[in-house]
Amino acid sequence: MKRTPAKLISVFMAAAVVTLSGCFGVTTDHSFEGTVAAGTKATSSSTTPYVRQDFNPSGNPYFAMLSETEKNAYSLIYEELSKGNDKFECTILLTSTELSKAIDCVLNDHPEIFWVDNNYGFTYDPSDGSIKEINFKFFDFADTPEKLSAARFQFEAVANAIVSQAMTYQSTVDRELFIHDYICNNTEYDEDCPYNQTAYSALVKHSSVCAGYAKSFQYLMQKSGVVCYYVTGRTDGLSSTSGGSDGDGSHSWNIVLLENEFYNVDCLWDDTASDAYGSLIYPFFNLTDTDLIYHARINMATGLPKCNGTKYKYSNHFGPTIEATGITFY
Repeated sequence: MKRTPAKLISVFMAAAVVTLSGCFGVTTDHSFEGTVAAGTKATSSSTTPYVRQDFNPSGNPYFAMLSETEKNAYSLIYEELSKGNDKFECTILLTSTELSKAIDCVLNDHPEIFWVDNNYGFTYDPSDGSIKEINFKFFDFADTPEKLSAARFQFEAVANAIVSQAMTYQSTVDRELFIHDYICNNTEYDEDCPYNQTAYSALVKHSSVCAGYAKSFQYLMQKSGVVCYYVTGRTDGLSSTSGGSDGDGSHSWNIVLLENEFYNVDCLWDDTASDAYGSLIYPFFNLTDTDLIYHARINMATGLPKCNGTKYKYSNHFGPTIEATGITFY
C-alpha cells in the first residue's frame, strides 16, 4: 500500500527564560571550537554532519550544563539568530523539550541577542516527532534585516561607550561600580515598558524591569572582561508587588566573579532603594548568598555557583552604606 506523506504540524510556544546549574572556571573567553554533532539528520539541503560550536563554559555556563543533543541545538540556534535568521531548518534530532531548554540557555548566556521576543514556533513530523523548522518572532524594531542591523549598531555603540568609560578605572571592582551606577542612573523601572526582558530596553530605551537591568549589567560586565551570570529566581518572603520584582514575584539579578570569589549583585533593588532613600545607596551590591535577603533562586538556578565573597561587599570595600537589613519593604 502506498503511504501518504506525513504532514508537518506547526506549534507555537512561549520561551520561558530559565537558568541552569553548575560551577565553572574563571576566564571570560567566549570563544568556541567545532565539534561534529551527534544525532545530526540528513536533509535535502544538508548532506554533511552539522559541526557544533563548543562555547567556553566559564563565559557560557548554561551551554556547559546541557546534554550533547541540547548543546547541538544551542549551537545551531545561536548561529542562526546571530546571523539575524528568524526561520531556519532544524538539522538535529531533538525533542520539543530539548529545543525549549536550548533556547532558554542561549538567551541566558547571550544578552547581546536582544531582538528575540520570548515566543517561538516549530513544525514537526507527527510520524516520528522530529522537528523540521524553527521560527522566532523578532521585535518590531528588528523585524527586517535593515532594522535589525540598525538596532544592533545602536546597541553596540551605547555598550561600547559605557565600557570605554568603565575601563578608565584601574580596578575591576571600580569598573563594576561604574557600570552598576550607570544602569541605576539611566534606567527607570517600568513594568509596562516594551522589550523589558532584554538588555536593549535598559541600554537604549532606558526603561525596564529586573530582567533588563540584569541582562544589561551582564553584557557590560562581560564586555569589560568580567565573568558575569544572569540569575533567575523569586522574591522570598515578600508580596509579589514588593521590592521591584515582576508582577508575579519572579525576579532576576546577577552573579559576578572577582578574584576567584563569587558575589550577588542586584542593580534594580539598589536603584529602587536609592530612589526611596533620596540618593544612591548600595544595599544589594556584592553580597553573599546569606546576605542576599528576600532572594531565592529557583529551578536549575539553584546550582549556579555559591556566592561567599565578602572582600568587595560595598561597605567592606568602599565605605558605609545602608545595608540590606536596613531596608523596609511595603
